[in-house]
Order: sequence, then structure tokens, then C-alpha cells
Amino acid sequence: MVNLLQLLPRGKRARPRPDSLRRVRVEVPREPPSTDAVFLVLRRMRTPLVVVVGVFAVMTFGLSLMPGSPEHPERLSVFDAFYVVSYTGLTIGFGELPHPFSYAQRVWVTLTIYASVLSWSYALAVLLALSQEQTFRRAIQLQRFSRKVRGINEPFVLVVGYGQAGEAVCRALEDQGRTFVVLDNEPDRVQRLALDGYSTDVPAFAASGRDPRILGMAGLANDYCEAVLALTDSDETNLSVVMNVNLLRPELMVIARSSEREMAQQMHDFAADVVINPFDRYGAYLVMALRRPAGFRLASWLMSPRGSELPHNLEHLTDGHWVVCADGTFGFEVTRDLESAGLDVVLVDPRDGRPDVTDAVGFIAGAESDIVNLAMAAHARIENDDLFIAIRQNSAVNAAPLRAFDADSVFVPTELLAREAVARITSPNYWSFIDHVLHEDDDWDARVMDEIVSVVGDEAPVSLRIDIDQVHAPAAVRWVRTEQLTIGDLLRDPDDRERRLAAYPAVLVRDGRRVFTPGLDTPLAEGDGLLLLGRDQDLQVAHETLFHDAMVEYVATGREVATSWVVRQLQEWRWRRRARVARRG
Repeated sequence: MVNLLQLLPRGKRARPRPDSLRRVRVEVPREPPSTDAVFLVLRRMRTPLVVVVGVFAVMTFGLSLMPGSPEHPERLSVFDAFYVVSYTGLTIGFGELPHPFSYAQRVWVTLTIYASVLSWSYALAVLLALSQEQTFRRAIQLQRFSRKVRGINEPFVLVVGYGQAGEAVCRALEDQGRTFVVLDNEPDRVQRLALDGYSTDVPAFAASGRDPRILGMAGLANDYCEAVLALTDSDETNLSVVMNVNLLRPELMVIARSSEREMAQQMHDFAADVVINPFDRYGAYLVMALRRPAGFRLASWLMSPRGSELPHNLEHLTDGHWVVCADGTFGFEVTRDLESAGLDVVLVDPRDGRPDVTDAVGFIAGAESDIVNLAMAAHARIENDDLFIAIRQNSAVNAAPLRAFDADSVFVPTELLAREAVARITSPNYWSFIDHVLHEDDDWDARVMDEIVSVVGDEAPVSLRIDIDQVHAPAAVRWVRTEQLTIGDLLRDPDDRERRLAAYPAVLVRDGRRVFTPGLDTPLAEGDGLLLLGRDQDLQVAHETLFHDAMVEYVATGREVATSWVVRQLQEWRWRRRARVARRG
């Protein structure tokens, strides 16, 4: 998914949502739900501090009352006594000042040394005990986390839940240099995040996403927050996140995970932008792979990580019956999707033993245990070597043996969830192109896939959004105001315009309307948005062209002009003079 994250508009104000259930505007709470660490220290250190101050006070006034020596019979003043007790109590030791002490004064100073050492030891022992308490350490972590979030001054994404799906999303954000904040209820996951090798110090805290105060402190109250992802394992927690976002920050995009249809419907009631049920999605994608293989290949290729090769085409496997050996919601969802596509499906419980797959064309091992799934898939392959085998993978620990088994399809719920979540949050234009691929006919998908592969190659392309405006394309805007610049011109190499860059125009946005796969002869206009797919280096060249007048003029007309303004004006004067001479002739 790393190629999907370049398009999220940075610093762009979110639009108000008309479907929000908010009736009264309420400020997002951001105060931590626990005592401040400073006040916690002062409260616990009250008695030790009183003891220390009391010892200093008694020893100071006692020393001022001690008689002096025969040579210096006068007593010490209160200030002198306080001065002596201060450096004595702190074990510094400056000697006897302002003059040698009497034996009575020396005895009192000796008592001061022992009393102050005991009082300081008591205070330090209480402070060390406090530092080991979980409440104090959590208060420190909470304040440090809050300070990091307040210090973010660029757009970021709030990720609630750092399980396998959350980690996959965070990896994709990290690869694109994006900023994100993580909340998770499990302290072990938050500690693991610090060891996962991210290039930056990711703000993370172990707390439940159900608390609106925690959400506000984690970034929901921050103006730079652009989107919220609720990816925890608890549907109720995800629903709580969706509710808080809808009522407190309805302008933000929110994507949630759900495994129950009832919970998903409640999330839709609170206007969640996307609710992803990975079990239901897998059945739909599997049916698409069987019915429309070209569309499935193209969609899965576009949502794959950078450098992924084009998936192989599945054979026609709709003749014959399918066996689904799964428990829980997964088996029900997949079976219903396959039956809705007109396939003959048999649902078997894994506890009933190994199913008979002799006459089947497809077998899905979808138990909650990877070991059980791999064992059932191995037995099915032994019985029927031509069988199409799909395996559900529940843990990343078993990725290596499942890869070695080389099943026809491996369903990883967290990976599917992460791919779709990142694709949707990245850019409406990018997801609209994928959604268009999912709903077009197979002939159109096959043609577009061949066109992209012929230009870009068979590795998953990178995406880039280009806005033809004064900020993101100043040179192009100056040119299109008086001359014509087509999409094909923009995709020419500014060093050799006869060579086309490895870039494919996927979506053209004009006046709020999307045109998919626009032609190369389509002229660009000010205010247009263009989504390109291609190689990273070539896309950067096309992006740089938009900022240089000489490059824009060269790719549009073929005229090589100087980069300096003076020489360019001189060339234009010569061209106008030649044109006038030609008209006179």
C-alpha cells in the first residue's frame, strides 16, 4: 500500500458533513483523565518535605541558641545558623563560619548532620517508591504523549488499534513519510511499536479508544488531524470511535472495522465513511476472481505494495461444487457470497473431521486455527491435486509455511483490511478508480490492464495526484491560459519529447466530475485534477515539468527555450519578428 499514500491532501480544510448527528457544537475534551504528575509528586511527597523542612528549621534555631566559645562568646545569628545548616544538611561542608565553634555548637552541628541525612534518605526513599508505582509512571507517559501530539504541526492520521491491521497501515504511512498517532488498549503492543524500527518517534499510548478524553488528547482535538481509523479487535470500541468522531469532529474521515453486520449498521447510522468487514470482503473478491478474473487482477494489483508483480490469472472454476470448511462468521459470509454468485457450495464444520473433496473444484479452509487450516488443505491436495485451495491465515507467525505450501489463495483478514483502508483514506480519486475497476466489465478491465502494463511494466505502479492550479503547477497554469497543453504533452520527457514517460492517466477531475482513463489528446485546463499511475522517477519528472516554463513550452510545442527570463524574452522577440517577416513575404 505504500504507493497509495502520496495523494492525501496535506493541510486542506475538511468540509462539514451534512449527515452528522450533532445538534450542539461541543469542544473536543482533551484533558487527561488522571492526576497531573507534578501534583501527584507534591501530594505523595508532602510528609517527607515537611520532615525535611522541620529538621532544617529546628536545627537552624537550635544552632542560633547555642553559646559560643570563650574567644567568641556571641551566639550565631539566625542567618548565619541557617547558612551553616544549609551546607551541613546538604553534606557539602564549608567548615566553621564565621569563626570557630564552641563544643556545644559542634555537638549541635553533629546532630544536624545525622538528622538531615535521615530526613533526606526518607524523602528519597519515598520518591523512589513513587517512581516505581504504575500510577505515577502512567501519568508521566500520559503527559509525554500529550506533549508530543500537541507538538505535531503537520497533517496526521489517528490510528486506534495496533494489531496486525493497524501495524500494516502504519507501515504504509511510514513508507510514505506520513505522520500518525497510535492508540491501543494493550500496553504490550504499544511497547512493541517502539521496537518496530520506525524512522521517527511515533506518539503512542496504551488506552482504550472508548474514552473521548483520550481521543481528544490523541489528536481528535488537533486541527491537523485528517482522518481516524478504528481498527481494534472489538466492534464495540470501533463503534465508540465512530460515534465520537461523528459527534465531535464530523468533518473528519473515519474508517472502521467490523465483523458483525449489526455493528456495521450502527456505524453506518453514525455516518462512518467506510465500514470494512474482511470476511464479507473476501467472499466478494473471491467471487470476482472467479467471475471476472481481469477485474480482480487489476484491482488487487493496484492495491498491492510497491514492486508487486501482476497476479496470475485464475482459471474458470465455476463448474462444480465448492467445499467451505470454516467456523464462525467467516464460513457463513463466504458461503453466502458464493451462493449468491450461483455456485454450488457445501459448508462443513471443522470439528466434523476432514471433508470429502474428491468431486469438488474448490476448497476453502477457514478455521480459526492456522494449523487446522494447513492440515485440511494438505489432505485436500492429496485427495484432489487439481483442486483450487484457499486458506485463511489468522497469524503472521505462520506466513512462511503457508507461503511454502503455495495455496491458490491465502486470505489474511488484516492485510485485506489494511489494503482497502489505506486505499480509501489516501485519495478519493484513487479509490474511485479502483471502485470503477470493480464495477466495469471484464473486457474494459483487461484493456486498461494491458494499457497500464505496456506503459508502466508488470510491477505495481506508484500513484501521483497533479492539481493544475497556481500553487501546484504555476508554469502549466500560465501556459494553458493562452495556449493548449494536453495530457499527452504532460507525459512527454522534457529532455526528449519523443519519449513518453512511464505514466498512465487514470482519472481526470474537472468541475467535480471524474473522467476515467482520459485520452492523451485531452487538453488540460486550470482547476483540473489528474491522477497518474507509473514509475516513481517518471512521475517526479512530470511533476517537475509543471514548475518550469521552459519545460512546459518544450513538451507542448517542441521549441527549446532558455531557462533564464532575459534570454527567453529575446527568443520570443526573434520568433515574433520572423513571424511578421513571413506574413509580409
